[in-house]
Amino acid sequence: MHKIAAGLCFLLTSTALGHAAPRTDLSAAQLRAPAAEAGTEAATETRLVENAAFVAPEGAAAASDGFEGTLHLGETLMTTEPAKLKSDNLLGKDPAYFPKIAISFTTVNGNLVPLTQDVIRAGSLPEGKSFWDTIVQPGAVWSEPGDDGWNRASFPFALMHSIEGETHNGVATFLYKGSEVSAVRMQIVNQTAPFYVEDRFTAAATLPASFSPEVTGDAKAARQTFEAAEKDAYPTAPWSEFVAKYGQEVADGFDGTIGADERVAAAITVDGTMYVKYCPTPMGELPYCARQRFGVWSVTKAATNEMAMLSLAQKFGAGIYDQKLVELIPEAKGLEGWDRVTLGNLVNMSSAMGYGSHQAKPYTVSDPFDDHYYAWYEAPTTADKLAVLLPAAKPYPWLPGEVIRYRDEDMFLLGVGLTRVVQKHGYANVWDYLEKEVYGPIGIHYAPTNKTIESEPSKDQSLMAYGYYPTLGDMAKLAELIHQDGKFGGKQILSAEKVKELQPREGHIGLPTGERERPYYHEAFWYSQMDSKWGCALYYPAMTGFGANYVAIFPKDITTIRIAKNLDNTRPSRTMDNFEETADAIADLCE
Repeated sequence: MHKIAAGLCFLLTSTALGHAAPRTDLSAAQLRAPAAEAGTEAATETRLVENAAFVAPEGAAAASDGFEGTLHLGETLMTTEPAKLKSDNLLGKDPAYFPKIAISFTTVNGNLVPLTQDVIRAGSLPEGKSFWDTIVQPGAVWSEPGDDGWNRASFPFALMHSIEGETHNGVATFLYKGSEVSAVRMQIVNQTAPFYVEDRFTAAATLPASFSPEVTGDAKAARQTFEAAEKDAYPTAPWSEFVAKYGQEVADGFDGTIGADERVAAAITVDGTMYVKYCPTPMGELPYCARQRFGVWSVTKAATNEMAMLSLAQKFGAGIYDQKLVELIPEAKGLEGWDRVTLGNLVNMSSAMGYGSHQAKPYTVSDPFDDHYYAWYEAPTTADKLAVLLPAAKPYPWLPGEVIRYRDEDMFLLGVGLTRVVQKHGYANVWDYLEKEVYGPIGIHYAPTNKTIESEPSKDQSLMAYGYYPTLGDMAKLAELIHQDGKFGGKQILSAEKVKELQPREGHIGLPTGERERPYYHEAFWYSQMDSKWGCALYYPAMTGFGANYVAIFPKDITTIRIAKNLDNTRPSRTMDNFEETADAIADLCE
């Protein structure tokens, strides 16, 4: 994975999303309107424009200067559609406001590079009106002849919140010259499935902005990390190459059943190349699709906890799965039932603890979302979360490992336990371990995630149940580790024996879920069954998340990825039949 194919350039450059001159949208005059006018109630008249206006048009020139410094953005009421959001007071904050944030940037070969892609907290802190935190990804700088010597910059970003798991994806642009910057024009044009914020919405605003030459962080290190990330990007080719190779009928059938209003992104990888089918929005394709980060909710469980477990099994042995929870989390000692639970039970969602029905059959996979759940969900610190969930859960009348009850709380507990495991080996926490031992070695150089909010930020604990924000390429790389028996570049990253348990197989593995589409669950992966036209019946694993987010792993180095915003669990979105049919058409899956 050390070569960027032409298709990735297609997704990032102006040839994919050009804007014809002369400009009618986002002209220099519009962006340079007096800053006093931006951020006022009148600014909420800002409208959505075609996404093409946010990227360099064909024939654009290189920027005359790079951009290095910090962009300070003011809290601003956005124009939203719907005009009034149902959830206008969440935890004392308003999701109709863009947050007050500061973003430090540098430039590398025409790329606008943020010094951090981690979560920039605003809405999750006490100050301000806005509900939102933010993540920012690399964009571009360029110049246009009608801008009177000013340079242009744009960047992709997402609004999100540190206790939630969705993203509201968009793009922003501004002008700069020397130490001067224009107002920043932003719009939100797609999103993954929301939870506390009930609406699926679009938004636009003109943000008051100022510049300071100082940066927060190490600009040189940020440039080096960006260059390494570009070098290690997952090889990508345009969708037209997939069509040419496998035919229009196969291409049309891929992810063909989900409703157009639920689509966020879809891609398929075959033999180490990713083909992106779409990144749609009401205003044209989403700019910087390959760099956008998506809130994939429970895809996080397999992408974080299970990856950490598989790596620890490789380093220290599979006994990590048998480690008793109370030996790592003494806060659970003396509370009935927790003394029976192992880390393996937690990753299998079979702790035999919870607050649901004591009837094992018919299978009811989900534990209830009751007051205990929401108290845990909103608790800001690790101590607060443990104080809620440990005493609230009661033992079920079966043993751990016998029945699945799907609990976000158990995945959080697992993450806390893993932090305490890796701290014995010199790592700060489980996220530090993942970045150093799994993500970094396979070329994932940025890994933003939601964490608890501690008085000492160094003690923040990643949530691990949801809240990881990967790119399409990141998801492809993690799936590739499963395809390659846990090995990357000749190095064994994950336990080969444990990974082989997870791979597509003829016999089922895991605990029954009672769900038609995904009848078994094993170590954070859901398993679906398919009858291949090549003569075998297969069970294949998928990382899945709320909203119909799927990363499905098929034989023959085929992975299908879909990001969506389904809210009602309807079958056209939940089914993976068309993924199965596409994989079956590409290769003999039974060979």
